[in-house]
Amino acid sequence: MLGWSLKVKGRREGGHVRRISVAVVFATLLSACAPDNAGDHYTDRLVDLSSAQLQLAASLTPFTSCEPFLEHVKANALAMVGPWGLEGQPYPEMMESSDMLRATSDTAMESTGPIPDVDYSSTNTQEAGVDEPDIVKTDGKRIVAIIDSELRVVDATGDRLRPIGQLRFEDFWPQEMFLTGNKITIFGQMHNKPTIAREPANFYEPWSPITTIMSVDISQGRPRITHQLHLDGAYISSRLVENTVRIVLQSRPTGLAWSYPEGSGLRAERRAEEENRKIIRQSTIDNWVPWFVLENGRGQLVEEGTITPCNRIYHPSSNSGLRMLNVVTIDLETEPSPYDHTTSVLADGQTVYSSTTSLYVATTEWVDQRSDDARNLNPAERPPVMTRIHKFDISDPIHTRYRNSGQVIGTVLNQYSMSEHDGYFRVATTDHQWWSPDGNQNSESYLTVLKDTDDGLTEVGRVGNLGKGERIYAVRFLNDLATVVTFRQTDPLYTIDLSQPEQPRVLGELKILGYSAYLHPVGSSLLLGVGQDALETGQTTGTQVSLFDISDLSLPKRIDQWQLPGASSEVEFNARAFLYWKTENLFVLPLATHRIDDATSEPFVGAVALELNDNKLKERGRITHLKKPPKVNCDTWFEDTEDEAQIERQYCWVNFDWRANIQRSIVIGEKIHSLSAMGILTSETRSLQPLSFLAF
Repeated sequence: MLGWSLKVKGRREGGHVRRISVAVVFATLLSACAPDNAGDHYTDRLVDLSSAQLQLAASLTPFTSCEPFLEHVKANALAMVGPWGLEGQPYPEMMESSDMLRATSDTAMESTGPIPDVDYSSTNTQEAGVDEPDIVKTDGKRIVAIIDSELRVVDATGDRLRPIGQLRFEDFWPQEMFLTGNKITIFGQMHNKPTIAREPANFYEPWSPITTIMSVDISQGRPRITHQLHLDGAYISSRLVENTVRIVLQSRPTGLAWSYPEGSGLRAERRAEEENRKIIRQSTIDNWVPWFVLENGRGQLVEEGTITPCNRIYHPSSNSGLRMLNVVTIDLETEPSPYDHTTSVLADGQTVYSSTTSLYVATTEWVDQRSDDARNLNPAERPPVMTRIHKFDISDPIHTRYRNSGQVIGTVLNQYSMSEHDGYFRVATTDHQWWSPDGNQNSESYLTVLKDTDDGLTEVGRVGNLGKGERIYAVRFLNDLATVVTFRQTDPLYTIDLSQPEQPRVLGELKILGYSAYLHPVGSSLLLGVGQDALETGQTTGTQVSLFDISDLSLPKRIDQWQLPGASSEVEFNARAFLYWKTENLFVLPLATHRIDDATSEPFVGAVALELNDNKLKERGRITHLKKPPKVNCDTWFEDTEDEAQIERQYCWVNFDWRANIQRSIVIGEKIHSLSAMGILTSETRSLQPLSFLAF
């Protein structure tokens, strides 16, 4: 929650407002696995940087005031505007308005008492010291969960779970949250915001997203909204370091009432374009810099204005578009004011990585394949896809400072594709033309090492030729080691030595069927991979959990595996759904069977618990919220063969209530709690014997 004690109503002055604070985030989780015997294998993959086809971007420049900022964005907008407004602007999507939320409470918690002396699990994060938001959090005595657009608070101190209270949201989509003491900080998207005092009244536009940061107090048991901070722009992600949270937003110009052609023909389009040029020339700072509105728990206006001063907006020397990347910093213990604690860049933002001292935002700069130049090139001749990376210094708990920018070849898969270690930034990317039917045949993956210099984030080392004709499916950095999985038909697992950052080397390669989409270190020599098994053709067949031995980095090997045909797991695309309980070497992952071979197969919906003993994976048991096994439906059809004969085929799928999908599992003491939209099932950690069920 945002603990804000509001004393003075802020007033708009010269396009901005008075104070607010906003805070931090990042993610860390690394294991130590330094390659001691780096061999001379795969030296052909090392890229000669002297002939590299890549020029990296230098540091961006801040505007000195709002006047040159307005001049800059207007000039760029005039070059982009047409009869239908700015190029690339999405079509409006109208949304119905309704009351924002209804708060309900079951029973108040008489006394929470001291936090019990029990071990409990936390969110699966990337980096140590950096917390990541999630839909479920616990402090060992309470469980807070965002389930089915509701916030639920549950007492976990007794023999059975007991509901404390809940918030039901109707016009607000809660996405994820942090739990700090008695504060819950929720990040979500507003569907409507009727009580906005902004003039002109353009803060809310149906096609312009609004991010809401909701502060909820649970010190008295039942949840109580204390403040709501509404921000122009789409929520990308956030990170929490100590008591500072940093929120990354992507915003775009608002309040520009474009003119559209009346009738058809070039004359109508020319008139509309000229009118749109006039609109741009008459626009003000409010149209280009994101706006914020701060309300108290009763929805009353406290403060409003632009979120950042113009001299904290950075821009490249060339036109980078009109979207704005904003990093908002909030100290959860002080009065927040985005105006004084936001740093912005005229750029797009997609993927966030953070350490305890630095935050990085990566965005892919796609090649426009609609251009005549692109159409006339064959896939091998087309320019590489590039990813731009912006670095922010978050070592100060109050402020976020822009540091540097750079760019690398290829696209970033997710946050696990990036890592900061010993002053170097490492990033794994794939250069592939997914829009082209034959584009992936020419794909290539890289691991690039950057260093923060006076000339920007400068490339100092790169290894390429990873998975030719494939793309990256998983990455895990472990200090001076990187493990990279690529896939098209088979799964090459690469081990890459980064002990000499300027000379990264591939040490080993393991090819197996299927792929891992998430890699989790277990000690210093084992790696657990969660993904899909596959046929030799590359067709996936179901969930596969692999145990890799990387003690010999030149010869990684799979030493065990567990499979469930026809199943998939949320862990494959969301690492926060993964639970590793180190005390018992227990892995818990949600999964569901979606397709099966025939009607006699037994489908499953829930979570599976795997334990590791003597380097072997063993299924400890399964957890399900269904009272009865799900139904299986089958259809038959006839497939024509080359000799015009027909073969009878059968396809079976699982029919079940989606609410039974287990979304998260947490451990508190000797109990494991699994959460779905149906409720929370409490089981014994050792036996997985069900103890009780709290229905939602």
